[in-house]
Amino acid sequence: MPESQDQKQVPDIVSLIKEYISTKVELTRLTAIDKLTVLVSSMITGAVVVVAMLLTFLFASITLALFLGELLNSYAAGFGIVALIYLALAIVTNMSKEKYINKFLQDFMVKKIFNKGEN
Repeated sequence: MPESQDQKQVPDIVSLIKEYISTKVELTRLTAIDKLTVLVSSMITGAVVVVAMLLTFLFASITLALFLGELLNSYAAGFGIVALIYLALAIVTNMSKEKYINKFLQDFMVKKIFNKGEN
């Protein structure tokens, strides 16, 4: 009689293990989907904000160039000064990208991917 009971428990344990593995796989899949959707939605909203900021920056630059052109009585000089300002900013950004910008972006992405229930 005990042998019959053991034979009945073995299929139950096997089915429980199969169910556990199936549940664990589904949980992993859903967790990955959740993290991916959070990351993609963050990137999309970030892109919209960046586009809006770039447009604002573009029009502010044109306005500044026209203003400087009026002051200097030469639109070419106004646009040239604005171009030199951007060249200086590009050089400073390029020199500091390894130390500040890359680290900030890496930290930001890691925090977005591994957020532990902080939505």
